Amino acid sequence: MEVGYLATGGGMTAEAATIFGALEAVRPESELPLVGQAVTQLNAGQPQEAIALLRKALERNPDSEFAATFLGLSLMQAGMTSAAENILKQVEGSGRNPQAVGLAKNLLGGE
Repeated sequence: MEVGYLATGGGMTAEAATIFGALEAVRPESELPLVGQAVTQLNAGQPQEAIALLRKALERNPDSEFAATFLGLSLMQAGMTSAAENILKQVEGSGRNPQAVGLAKNLLGGE
């Protein structure tokens, strides 16, 4: 996963898509490769594609605060602020995943 995030962070969108696609083939039950693909789409300026991927990720694991937080970010980038805030407030209130909660707070303008 980390290599995929390094690739997408470095602007290597095609390479990141290949890496996350391969990870999804190996771990089809996991939502994490879909989250990676969504981050790649966000970095490419494609929030609608990211939203679709993150909704699919949440179908695989409805409890994934990581996927929910990135869905909130994607919705913000797509201009759907109210929907984004609702999701991010749910993540912030749950407190189960400290990294997701921290990111949600930051996106909501907190800490």
